[in-house]
Amino acid sequence: MILLVGAAREGMVVTYDERLEKLQSTISGCPSGALRITKRTTSNLFRYQGRQATTGDRVSLRDFNHVLGLCSRSRTLEVEGLATYEQIVDATLPHGFLPTVTPELKHITIGGATVGIGIESSCHRHGFVHDGLVEADVLLPDGRVVTCTADNAHAELFHALPNSYGTLGYILRAKIRLIPAQPYVRVRHTRYRDVTGYLEAMQQAVSQADSDFIEGLFYDGDALYLTRGELAADAPDVVDIYETIYYKTAGRISDFFLPTKQYIFRYDPDWFWNVPDSPAYNLFRRLAPRALRNSGFYNRYSAWKNGVLAALKVPRNKTMEPLIQDWQVPWEQAEHLIGFVLEHVDLKGYPWVALPIVPQSSPTLYPLEPQRLYFNLGCYCLTPKPRADREFHYTRIIDEECFRLGGLKMLYSSTFMDRQSFDRSYNGTGYERLKRRYDPEGRVPSLFEKAVEGVV
Repeated sequence: MILLVGAAREGMVVTYDERLEKLQSTISGCPSGALRITKRTTSNLFRYQGRQATTGDRVSLRDFNHVLGLCSRSRTLEVEGLATYEQIVDATLPHGFLPTVTPELKHITIGGATVGIGIESSCHRHGFVHDGLVEADVLLPDGRVVTCTADNAHAELFHALPNSYGTLGYILRAKIRLIPAQPYVRVRHTRYRDVTGYLEAMQQAVSQADSDFIEGLFYDGDALYLTRGELAADAPDVVDIYETIYYKTAGRISDFFLPTKQYIFRYDPDWFWNVPDSPAYNLFRRLAPRALRNSGFYNRYSAWKNGVLAALKVPRNKTMEPLIQDWQVPWEQAEHLIGFVLEHVDLKGYPWVALPIVPQSSPTLYPLEPQRLYFNLGCYCLTPKPRADREFHYTRIIDEECFRLGGLKMLYSSTFMDRQSFDRSYNGTGYERLKRRYDPEGRVPSLFEKAVEGVV
């Protein structure tokens, strides 16, 4: 085991066990019994309608953000739940490893990506983020901490962590699988001019040995880009994503190399495509230190700006609506879903993201079929509101089509469903059984309350 990171305290190292002991001591002094977790990382939940805060004792998990140790023999990493993927990649890549699936925004945490549904361009080989989980220590709503694996006494909890969003407990420590990595990634973009050929090429790439990473960007039925990434030991030359806006390379450079860390976090410097390509922002790109060129900074800046505008009573722009969502449908329905969004949704020149995913398991609360190929459609931008009489029209119609096609959507962003439909899609019966076992007093909101009603 390679010990990686500790925390200094008077010349000593504060261990995970010491942090855990301090946390449990804090919890034992909470009078109300209802726990509300605080942390230092920025949120990657997008609730269009705002959030409803609930009362309870605030318990900070901010110190549970360390990478603990790497075992090269078993290809596993032990890490605390609030560690970010930037920390994890910085700890593993120098030793020749990466997590099986690494979300593309640096400040997503391992705990958040596990209890949410984390994806990336290695999903065709390794499934979702949660498919790489081996073991987890979970802080239950009543303050107890249990260790769960796929086959121990808390196996039910282990299989229900994905898509639970902290409503059954919070991950304090995780043990995850790793995959071998190289210093560079060769990136190849290929343009297709019809949806059928595009999907056939993407499906073929899934079975090719040199397709370490696969994703697609598409703008319309005539501009569909398939991207294949291959890990490489050497590179004749490299592109710098801090000087080149990554998503625009699809139409400009067909074959190039990136340092592996830059590939993994290729959308982070521009928060996908939410940093405008304008003279003022291009000056920011050239002059700003890299510490400010990341999604966490933009997220905090946006929250600050919105707070200032609200305090000044500046009217909100009601002509735009957010469309920040991911949907998965069985591969046979991919062409239909692409056709639907191209016909009914106008992104004003921004791309859609396409991803092939082969789940390795079927979690209790996200019951996709294991070893079956799925198509993920993602969208991450603001777009002009198509109807003044209906809020979040685009989200609603794509949700409806996704569920009609036998798919599921990820719940990190706003969802508009009644309780019956929600329970039918996300195994409400199984969830209620687990809620009775692990949160019988209802100390934290339910999944429906958090995902649909915006309760935190």
